Amino acid sequence: MKIFMSLPRAARFVVLAVVLMCCSDPSVDPPEEGGNNEPLSPEKADAIMETFSFISAAKVTGNLPSVSNTTLTKTSSRDTIYTLPGVRDVLRISHPESRIVKGVYFAVSGSTFYYNVEIERRESTDTVGITYFDIDPVKINDEISDGSTSLPVDIIPYDESNQPIDIIERVMTIEKPGDACNILNHTWFWQWSMLTDPTGHPYNLNTRGERNMNEYIFKDCCLGVPACPVYDENQDPIYDVEIPISLYYTIVAEWFRFHSDGTFDRQTREQESYISNPGDDPYTFDPCSWTPEIDHRMETVNYWGTHDYAPGDNVITYLATGSTCPQGEIGCGYAGSVSNAQLITTCHVMAVIKGSEGGKSVKLLARGSSSESDVEQDILDMDRFWE
Repeated sequence: MKIFMSLPRAARFVVLAVVLMCCSDPSVDPPEEGGNNEPLSPEKADAIMETFSFISAAKVTGNLPSVSNTTLTKTSSRDTIYTLPGVRDVLRISHPESRIVKGVYFAVSGSTFYYNVEIERRESTDTVGITYFDIDPVKINDEISDGSTSLPVDIIPYDESNQPIDIIERVMTIEKPGDACNILNHTWFWQWSMLTDPTGHPYNLNTRGERNMNEYIFKDCCLGVPACPVYDENQDPIYDVEIPISLYYTIVAEWFRFHSDGTFDRQTREQESYISNPGDDPYTFDPCSWTPEIDHRMETVNYWGTHDYAPGDNVITYLATGSTCPQGEIGCGYAGSVSNAQLITTCHVMAVIKGSEGGKSVKLLARGSSSESDVEQDILDMDRFWE
């Protein structure tokens, strides 16, 4: 998605970016939420817990450890976690830099056991830990009588000394895919993209708000020096200048709106750092007297195109036919079109899946506000995860 390049002598740094667009059919109000919010019996809570699986977890009989609500940790959902069976989902836990989260204890309220779940991945800032979970679509089918069920869950992160840090109380709504809702005329916000191997194990994950780092060594020769680079005894080059540089990019928001007339709009918004004084003239630029200056910017790209979705479809093709990228600009925009992708939808989440069992690409989106004017507020609300 991102390619970072440094060009010899000119020391240019090109960051390939992306980002934003809006448009419009009249939107319709989202349907009312369904589901069951009745307290669960221990037998029912245990039965629902048995439908969950994690990559690395141990089942522990008894009640969750006691811990105070310290507000030291957060999840990327502040209130309700919407998820759908049959699609591996992501749980992100932010934590203080001084209290690394080693794992979490997870339970449905009322159950007689809990899971001790290991953190599988850390984001580049080392202040967000990630674990993955699945809900078996066959098993949960016996536990959900209608389109969804909402249940309270407790998540207790613990540190590297196995000491509980905090308790996070959420409502998890498990929704069966179906025809009760369709994707048209709603705003769908990208949450994460995942690549999986033939076993279904994720080996690449890109998430909204993650700071993706690119660290490299800028190497060059002083202006006018004829014998550069020189080579050591292993024939490795040694340059006059070797400057460590760290740059980042963050996908702040990406959203789609599919219209009933067969068109769609897409917006992406990305924050990035870049070298603001690259030294454009290779004949006068002297790396030995240059100190890179790092600046930050928000870049946006607007897209539009066509799609073939009709309510009830479980396959979608959408084709980007235009964007606000300047003609000929390298690296403006990314992943604009999809052909014959599997589509799994509920009233609150949508999964777009490409590939076969040998390896898949999964993109998860969550439905935001139905009205175009609330898109900015939705983006601000999502950013609360980082507060």
